[in-house]
Parts: sequence; C-alpha cells; structure tokens
Amino acid sequence: MRFTPGSLTVKRGETVKFVVHNDGQILHEMVLGTPQALKEHAELMKKFPDMEHADANMAHVKPGKSGEIVWQFSKAGEFEFACLQPGHFEAGMVGNVVVK
Repeated sequence: MRFTPGSLTVKRGETVKFVVHNDGQILHEMVLGTPQALKEHAELMKKFPDMEHADANMAHVKPGKSGEIVWQFSKAGEFEFACLQPGHFEAGMVGNVVVK
C-alpha cells in the first residue's frame, strides 16, 4: 500500500497530470489536499466507508485499472496525496507534494 513515487516537487502554477494505476486486488483512491483536510476526510471515511463522492482532486481506481487527476498547483506550500479507503491512510498510503 504505497504510492510510487511517494513525493514530488513542482513549481507554483504548474499543471500536473497524475496517472494512477492500481496493481492491487482491492479498490484504492488518490486524493490531493492539505494534510489536515486529508486526515479529516480519512476519519469521515471510517464512519461512512460506503460514501460515494467524486471531486476534481480525487481518482477512485478499481483493481487492475487506472485513473487520472489533472491539477494546477496555484499555491506554494506542502500538500499530500493519500488513499482514504478505510485503513489505507493509517497503513501509510500517503505521499507529499512540495510546491515552490
């Protein structure tokens, strides 16, 4: 339960296309956000594991499939991406993005 690569650095204003491939056997997702927002969302997912949602900052990826997120990083700072399926965030399925 890891992202590869687990971290990256981008320039403020840069648009990045994330292509997320799930080589596992269970559903995963990639959600971009601030560390605090991702922690809060992970807690919500624990309470409502069947919650369905689709936002521009996330990709849900079934086993053997791929998904994409296209995101423009308009603010400098440190952000994270994580799988918020119950237990995955806690297992360390988290990465970081530094925007300079």
